[in-house]
Amino acid sequence: MPSETYGLISLFPALIAIVLTLVSRQALLSLFAGIWLGATILVGWNPVAGAARGLQFVVTNLTDAFNVKLLLFTFLIGAMLGMIFLSGGMRSVADAIVKRVKTGRQAQLGTSILGMLIFFDSYASTMISGSVMRPVTDRFDVSREKLAYILDSTTAPTASIAVVSTWLGYEVGLIQQQFNSLGIQKSAFVVFIQSIPFRFYSLFALALVFIVVLADWDFGPMRAAERRARREGKVLRDDANPLMETQASDIETPDHVDPRWWYFVSPIVVLVAVTVFSLWFTGGGVGKTATALAGADGIFESISAVFDAFSRALRNADTASAILWAAFAGCATILAILVGHARIGLDRVSDSIFEGFKMVMFPVAILSLAWSIGSVSEALNVGDYVVSVSKGIITPELLPAVVFLSAAIISFCIGTSWGTMGILFPVAVPLAHSLGTPLALAIGAILTGSLFGDHCSPISDTTVMSSMFAASDHVDHVNTQIPYALLAAGIATVAFLVSGYTGLPVGLTLALGLATLVGGTYVLSEHLGTTGELGVAQVFE
Repeated sequence: MPSETYGLISLFPALIAIVLTLVSRQALLSLFAGIWLGATILVGWNPVAGAARGLQFVVTNLTDAFNVKLLLFTFLIGAMLGMIFLSGGMRSVADAIVKRVKTGRQAQLGTSILGMLIFFDSYASTMISGSVMRPVTDRFDVSREKLAYILDSTTAPTASIAVVSTWLGYEVGLIQQQFNSLGIQKSAFVVFIQSIPFRFYSLFALALVFIVVLADWDFGPMRAAERRARREGKVLRDDANPLMETQASDIETPDHVDPRWWYFVSPIVVLVAVTVFSLWFTGGGVGKTATALAGADGIFESISAVFDAFSRALRNADTASAILWAAFAGCATILAILVGHARIGLDRVSDSIFEGFKMVMFPVAILSLAWSIGSVSEALNVGDYVVSVSKGIITPELLPAVVFLSAAIISFCIGTSWGTMGILFPVAVPLAHSLGTPLALAIGAILTGSLFGDHCSPISDTTVMSSMFAASDHVDHVNTQIPYALLAAGIATVAFLVSGYTGLPVGLTLALGLATLVGGTYVLSEHLGTTGELGVAQVFE
């Protein structure tokens, strides 16, 4: 069936799933309802055949090679955390950090900085930052909603603009593909770098985290969550359902074990090191480095050549395999520590591994259904519909803003940044080229708009991961983060309009946008009344 025949209906499955999730707080049932509705549309409105087709979507996504590796990675991370809890290492590290961190603001700032420092992969950053800082933020009565927001808004935005990350190869590859098809004689990597200042939403979302943390300017549902945590000592609301329910206190460290800080640090260091090495190796780093060194002359040229070879290897890396190997290496490291140094019996270790599996069972189910409804939306050609509607109003000056909003809508509906990029690049880049819109500006609009769904959509995998490693209620995380994401997106839209119509230097546009962001955050935090503290779910009730 041609994509245009679905029209507005193509948006319904994702929107139904999102609205039901926010209203009922039953994420699994709501997501499958959206899958069933979309599949029913695809088979000609036969609900029985739709159920069968919906199950097929789930099976297809569960057996996809990349998804299988990511699910195995998640299970191994759960096992590793279970063993770390058993060792007492996380508690030891948390106690050491608490001695240096004196306030909740410092705890939040530390989480923000750590999330940005681990810039090479958004999943790894979320996992490490959340696991390390959750006991610390809990100690200072920072709400889990706030922790999840900080994780979500510092990991993916940083990884997406980093020149050394798992995102780089995919993004540069999409740019190069369009340049080849259009006959554009430019370096895809150079244009990628040029697009970074135009990633208005990503940059504003990062800046907003530090504005909120340093100035203590919370607003909307987040203000209510922070007030609850500070006044009542409840980092979770009553009746909350955190995605990761197992905590360190649920796995008791044996009395004979003296917890050491390196029990926690060692597997994390191994995880990071093996991730970086595996990304380099799977991207052909051995051959690229050898070739680069063979043509280098002198120490400085050799260093430059190695760095260039490393960057090129990352662009071709097998991300899923890399993080899977890293998670296995982390598990092997903590297992060796438990058995060899802490002298803990294998029966206790096995119990902790199964407790770790329990941590991630619900997130795994959510991820599986989130992928599936994303596939349903893609089968209904949501992207083509949004683009077709946008084409009628596009001018060269308006294109960046329209592309950004289109990317935001698509990513919200299908819950994936990379999927949105794949949909928009073949349409938006040729259009920008034909209209004469600066390519760096248009590409920046695609890449940063695709991040919006990661921050707002409950069916986004990065949103799920943030809820998971913050041990936050997933719907509460979405409710509290949406106002912040909408503020950053609104100012980003204006910035794209300014860039398109005025041609102001991007540095000046960023400065004006940041000033507006500070002012907007202050006004909302000071003057948004109690009605602003209603969650998104309450709006529908």
